[in-house]
Amino acid sequence: MITLITANWLLYLIALLIGVVTAFWVWAATGREASALDSFNADDGLLEKAGEPVRAAEPEEKPVTAAAPAPEAVAPPPPPAPKPVVAPVAPAPAPQPEPEAATEGAPKIPPAVGEPDNLRLIKGVGPKLNTLLISLGVTRFDQIAAWKEAEINEVDKHLGTFSGRITRDAWIDQAKFLAKDDIAGFEKKYGKL
Repeated sequence: MITLITANWLLYLIALLIGVVTAFWVWAATGREASALDSFNADDGLLEKAGEPVRAAEPEEKPVTAAAPAPEAVAPPPPPAPKPVVAPVAPAPAPQPEPEAATEGAPKIPPAVGEPDNLRLIKGVGPKLNTLLISLGVTRFDQIAAWKEAEINEVDKHLGTFSGRITRDAWIDQAKFLAKDDIAGFEKKYGKL
C-alpha cells in the first residue's frame, strides 16, 4: 500500500485538489450571499443611528410568462349558487366602555413623551420584543429608565413569554445610559452597541 501511494502521490494530490475546488464551488453556489440580504431590515432604525442615509427598497421586476394555451374543450363553470335572502338587521348599540376598562389591554404606566427611541439598542430586546413594547406604549429610553418596581411588574404581566426580561437583562440600567446618550458608559458596562 505504501509503495502504491509513493509511486502515485502526484495523482492523489491532484485528486485531492479537484475535490477541494469542487466542494468550494458547490458551497459558493448555494446562495449564502442572498441569505444575508434576506435578513436585512432597513426599517429597524439602526441605519439612522449610525448616520447612514436610508434608501427605499426597490421592487424587483419579475419576468412575464406567456399564458398557457387554453384547451380546446373547456367545460363552462357551474352557475353560482343563489344567495339566501336575509332581512337586514339593525346592529345593537355597542356599550360604551368605562375609561378604566378601555385600557385593560395596556399596562398602567406613564405615557412616553417625545419621539420614539430605537429600543433594540437595549441588550435583550429583539424585533419581536420591540414590536410588543411599542404595542404596549413603551417607546422611549427615559420612559424605561424612570420605571420603579410597580411599573416593572405592570409591564412584565403583559410580556407573555418575555416575562422577567426587564430585571434579568437590566433594562432600567441600560435605559439610563441610553437616555443620557452615555454611549461610552453603556459600552463599558454592556459591550458594543
